[in-house]
Amino acid sequence: MSFNRRNNNKLGKASEPLSGLAFPQQKVIVVNDKIGLESQSKSIVQQWLQELPNGTKVEPCPVESLKESSPFLLASASKLERRFELRQIFGFVADCKRNAAVTHLCIWVSESKLKHSFLLPYLEHMADTVITFEDNEHVALLVKKSSGAVTNKYYQFGVPPSMKTIHVTEVARPTQAREGASDAAAVEPSPPNPASLGTFKIDLKEEEIKAKNALTLPFEFYKTTSEGGKILYHPDAEDDLDEEDPDDDLLI
Repeated sequence: MSFNRRNNNKLGKASEPLSGLAFPQQKVIVVNDKIGLESQSKSIVQQWLQELPNGTKVEPCPVESLKESSPFLLASASKLERRFELRQIFGFVADCKRNAAVTHLCIWVSESKLKHSFLLPYLEHMADTVITFEDNEHVALLVKKSSGAVTNKYYQFGVPPSMKTIHVTEVARPTQAREGASDAAAVEPSPPNPASLGTFKIDLKEEEIKAKNALTLPFEFYKTTSEGGKILYHPDAEDDLDEEDPDDDLLI
């Protein structure tokens, strides 16, 4: 692996192995590779597994048929999507999360090799840990904990010449990334007017607006007094207008 090692620890924190931050108690680990490390993915993952507590020198089992059930699995997203339907891949990941025989499933994703752009975000959604190699010096690490908490940190990394372990040191995210996010929000287009999305115009014309405003609707005006409310009754044609007491008809 050809990584650069820089001593630019702005936060003054000690370096530590990347594997110790990404793997413990995490079953599905997605590696978003933006710098072309897939050819070395097997040796990198093997080194990560060896660095874990009680870790042994074991080779991860490659995923080729979506039927594998091994403690340590390594899948290449670009290869799987050329052999299987996406729903089959997603189903396999879901099965591994429920399978007690699987300890770690590492999915290596090379963005430049993907046929379907939405495959990566979907896998990241299903993952417990997402490792993103941003460039030859920086890696982002998103960890979803069992408690529901989520951490998203940015690290500077490198490999000492005498070792294979990837050591990382937490650093502040670059200013360019924050400014880029602000610029993207600033140029975000305003939502379209729903009236302009139809196949026909639903707005009123100027003449129609004038006619609407000139229309007087029938109404009755009642003077408001301080005596309280009044009940207004308009008799119908069928009403008996005889002023005599109707109870007199009941006298025998």
